[in-house]
Amino acid sequence: MTLLATTLLAGCTGTGDPPPSGPPSAPAPATPSTGSTPRSSPSPSADDAPMVRVVPLAPGVSDEASGIAASTTVPDRFFLIDDGTGADELAVVDDRGTLVTRVTLTGMDADNAEALGGGPCGSIPVIDGARQCLYVGDIGDNRERRDDVVVYRAGEPDLTGAGAHLTVAADEWRYTYPDGPHNAESMLVDLDGSVLIVTKPRNGAAHRMYRGQPGGGELSFVREFPIPGSTRPLRTILTGNVATDLAATPGRVLLLTYDDVHEYTAPDPTAALSDFPDWPTRSLPFPDLPQAEGIAADGCGYVIASEAGPTGSAGSLGLATCR
Repeated sequence: MTLLATTLLAGCTGTGDPPPSGPPSAPAPATPSTGSTPRSSPSPSADDAPMVRVVPLAPGVSDEASGIAASTTVPDRFFLIDDGTGADELAVVDDRGTLVTRVTLTGMDADNAEALGGGPCGSIPVIDGARQCLYVGDIGDNRERRDDVVVYRAGEPDLTGAGAHLTVAADEWRYTYPDGPHNAESMLVDLDGSVLIVTKPRNGAAHRMYRGQPGGGELSFVREFPIPGSTRPLRTILTGNVATDLAATPGRVLLLTYDDVHEYTAPDPTAALSDFPDWPTRSLPFPDLPQAEGIAADGCGYVIASEAGPTGSAGSLGLATCR
């Protein structure tokens, strides 16, 4: 991958295959989108905007970081997943980018892991009895040829006093799309442990949302929607304006593109997570990263994971902390 355009258009693929050159396959009939491309409200003023900084990761820690989740047991600790074929472990780093430990997920053999999120374990018990789980979305399919996609669920390990290596058992939930294969990099975990997968469209098509029930099965189509336009189009000039990840905390959803962070705020506490595209939104500060692929909410701030990019040699983190 030597050309910037080729690398960015390909996104993150476990096999390194280039994107298909022809037009996308026709999707199944869908409910209409919410309308024209929404606009984010202005960014926060300098007084209340988050403080943004970038920290490098050492080569080999997570060079192809494609997903990130914040630890709920130790502050300023973050789980990272790479998108390489055969991935079976998470790297854990601190807010300085230092490797803390690695976590092997037994039972995981990802083809193209593109998303990582934390959330309730839901109605299906976890082997170790945990209530908070990590969900790895093996949902990348740049050529749109996979028979199914996989979500691996594991109880979130306690990082208090963690040694150099941890091992956690993972469940394998396989899903099929009702309308043929799709490429996706974004995933949310709902309160019941179901997953919401959002596609990464081509040629300006709308994003499509699907829900997967705990345990696997056929995904159900939820809706399609546009995302806000870029406030500072740079990489998106080449890649198109597409979602590369999502993260959620109660009442708040963060949508990441290659150039922007958009924050959606629930109009009331009972708002359904799948309705987030209809919530009020604003653009947040974006750190200078080569290839932003994953985002995690961290209190009132957020952390972005970036791949090394076409000319780099190591991944990096962009941290936005509240003033």
